[in-house]
Amino acid sequence: MPSDATERWLALSAQFPIGPKRTPGLRSSTPPQGVDPGQIRHASWKDTAALVLVDEVNETAALARVIPVSLEAGVESADSLTIDAEASPLHGPLTVWPNTSSWVPYSTLDDTIATLPTSLLRALRSSDLPGGVHRGRPDPIQGSGAAMAIDELFDALDALSVAPRFKSTVVAGARERLNIPLPTVMTALHATQPRAMAILLGKEFIEPDEAEALAAAANIPVSEIWAGMSPLPPDLERELQEPRWRRTIARRAHDGDEVLARRKLGYEIYQLAARERGDGRDRWRQRLEAFLSTESD
Repeated sequence: MPSDATERWLALSAQFPIGPKRTPGLRSSTPPQGVDPGQIRHASWKDTAALVLVDEVNETAALARVIPVSLEAGVESADSLTIDAEASPLHGPLTVWPNTSSWVPYSTLDDTIATLPTSLLRALRSSDLPGGVHRGRPDPIQGSGAAMAIDELFDALDALSVAPRFKSTVVAGARERLNIPLPTVMTALHATQPRAMAILLGKEFIEPDEAEALAAAANIPVSEIWAGMSPLPPDLERELQEPRWRRTIARRAHDGDEVLARRKLGYEIYQLAARERGDGRDRWRQRLEAFLSTESD
């Protein structure tokens, strides 16, 4: 079920266009693909959602340091800054809390809504505020709607920060080849011969329940089944963290398990590219785009 904060966000979205203004020279006119400082993004994880401003990025770890953003009039406090409508890249003012931030995984980030100009992002960190930006009013009364909205926004930021983070597979020696007869794999998993062979080669993704069934049929520990899977190339694992694949992964997720859906997609791509040369994130991105080009949102 969506949280109150999510429902408030949806209600606000229906009131006015949240897309970027089409002002000449504003960088937000064409949302960029990568994660960069200054981007205002919708972020979500499970039943938590929030609007955030990207302040800093760690590309290697696929982490973004973000600060909370509110579009609601009157939702501000003594430590917030409000960007007035004329200076805002959105169709309306927005309030940010520059001194409140969290590192969140790229995998929690959704589409870019707009992007603050570099000069404005830099100004939010300074003591000298430019025109069109003012400090928030005193803290709202405890228990008021504004205070509750701020609490929910900060709680959402905390929830986003503990979402699963990117960890590249650590390869400790060669994988252990599964010593299971092909017919056993086909029977236990009701698999075709090509898929059963791919499983024995470690190139096919295995669902957790399939691993349990195969381990029981072969009378071996389930840990041996997992040890028989080839690790995904680190560049592919890292590329799959990018927000550009979030919508596809969320659509494929069963019961909202995006971690499992991301890993399964990785093995689909890995298997198809097994006989091709070249790696690197650009190459994996091209393969993902080609593979997903036939799917519809």
